[in-house]
Amino acid sequence: MRLIRILLMVVVVVVLGLVALVVLLPGEKIAKIAADQVKAQTGRELSFDGKVGLSWYPVLGVSTGAVTLGNADWSDAGPMFRAESAAIGVDAMSLIGGDIRITKIEAVRPEVLLEVAKDGRANWELFPESDAATETSASGESGLGGLVLESLNIRDAKLRYVDHGGESFEISDVDAALRWLGKGKPAEVDLTLRPAGDEVSLNAVVSDLEGLLGGAVTNVQAKVRAAGASVDFDGRAALDPQVAGMLDANVPDPDALMTALGRAPSGVAGPAAVKGEITLTKEGQFSLRNGSITAFGNSLTAQADVFTSGPRPVVNAQFSAGGLNLVPLMGSGGESAPSAARWSKDPIDASALGLIDGEIGLSAESIDLGSAKLGKTRAIVAIKNSRAVVTLREAHIYDGVASGKVVANNRKGFSARADVSIAGLELQKLLSETAGVTRLSGKGKADISVLASGKSMHALMNSLDGSGSVDVGQGKISGIDLDRLLRGQPGGGTTVFDALSGSFVIKKGILSNDDLLLSLPSVIAKGAGTVGIGLRNIDYLFTPQLRSETDDGLAVPVEIKGSWDNPQFIPRLDKALGRDVDLEIDKVTDKAKSEVKQKLEEKLGVQSGEEQSVEDALKQKLEDKAVDKLKNLLGGN
Repeated sequence: MRLIRILLMVVVVVVLGLVALVVLLPGEKIAKIAADQVKAQTGRELSFDGKVGLSWYPVLGVSTGAVTLGNADWSDAGPMFRAESAAIGVDAMSLIGGDIRITKIEAVRPEVLLEVAKDGRANWELFPESDAATETSASGESGLGGLVLESLNIRDAKLRYVDHGGESFEISDVDAALRWLGKGKPAEVDLTLRPAGDEVSLNAVVSDLEGLLGGAVTNVQAKVRAAGASVDFDGRAALDPQVAGMLDANVPDPDALMTALGRAPSGVAGPAAVKGEITLTKEGQFSLRNGSITAFGNSLTAQADVFTSGPRPVVNAQFSAGGLNLVPLMGSGGESAPSAARWSKDPIDASALGLIDGEIGLSAESIDLGSAKLGKTRAIVAIKNSRAVVTLREAHIYDGVASGKVVANNRKGFSARADVSIAGLELQKLLSETAGVTRLSGKGKADISVLASGKSMHALMNSLDGSGSVDVGQGKISGIDLDRLLRGQPGGGTTVFDALSGSFVIKKGILSNDDLLLSLPSVIAKGAGTVGIGLRNIDYLFTPQLRSETDDGLAVPVEIKGSWDNPQFIPRLDKALGRDVDLEIDKVTDKAKSEVKQKLEEKLGVQSGEEQSVEDALKQKLEDKAVDKLKNLLGGN
């Protein structure tokens, strides 16, 4: 709206500077009277260099050499308007009737300076309010009648805009045309600018040009065309500025449009569009109702209020979408998902967090975050001073439903925190998308609280701290059959379990767990070890054991070691039952000796005491039998 206002001012200044020349006196008298009238009405100096000529036929006309209109008394930036030459054509018959019908105004290479002081005063405010009111009340007595401007044409104009409290710029090679049939009639305005070489055109129809220039709100229809983009507006507007009406903007290539306007690329990839009812107040509040927005390959319906008076725009909005892809908005952090061997070290650009403040409500059927994909989602995003808090009211993820908060903070370096609970999650989807692990599956719930900081995904994952727990119902482990393993048949297969639970602690990117419990009908398994989230490796001991009443059933530990993408499962048969095999052999040998000893004692009827070995007892028994036999032979008792 500022650009439209500035460009209309070009037309205003030219008209005010040249219409003043139309007086029914010849030559230098025309110039003097015109200058006196402008001085009396505006306090500005109007001067002419060179001869002022007068033509009578076929059109009454005035031509001048160089013409200059002075600036406001508070400015030291030079004239407000100057041109190398100017020409005006007037309908003589209308003058007889008391009207001023200008058939043409032409200016050669005019230069226009629009200036705003630090206190808000503008140099195009030519008439004091008291004078303007007096002039309006006495318009019927002025004797000038109606004013009609059939044609205004300006070529190769130069426009300078200087805001001593804000932005300043300069535009050259401006063409302008105005057609206006008088008070109460619509005016047509055509402007062509070339800020960077390519044409930017504005075509507008103003229902009450006189009212618009006087600060009133009037009906306006406008079209802007540049670099294949189109912006159409139909509603009401004022120059202070105020706008209300329907906006329909289509931008096939946002970067090309910004280049045509002489601005830096927008960074918006692909086509963009905005449509809806807009309102802009002079206090700087912008509203969008019944809106639709297309950008970054996404289409949303929108209701929004934007307040621009603070250090950053404050946006309060509600957006609704089908599928939503937020990957293009997540900065230039390299791969959206990790490679098989490492996390990306490309810098994360989180500067977008500092663009706005406010609260944004979002509902979508799906959201693509790159490393994670959400289903139906309802969330509120509160942003303040480069810190965003996302409150998840409902987010379908990994076949479950998540709730909680996620915080992204870019105030003093980038950091992120998540406190999230997920019910009904599918473990295989969670592990495959976050850790590349696909062997474990099952539905359950999880509670996670983590914090990370750093300038890249690699730094974030290696700084990760936090804790959490997982509780899963029935599921399966692919690649290993624990039942066959415990029967002495190690190899592939699938293990179906009844329940799985465990908790974990994360410190500097390393997850530690010592209470994993896996329950099967005939097997119970425990686990403990570490998972390197930053290093993307694993060192874990998984110990399945046959169920028994005394908890001493056969157990065969399995080591899981290596990288996430290619972990190795190593059965440790030498650690069966939790003891070394040599110790188990010694135990079996001792047990066998004990059983043999018992059998001998029963067979021979001997008893070994604490101080007597089996061999000694057997020897004694044999000696006793020999004595008895000898007695019998000798005829003894």
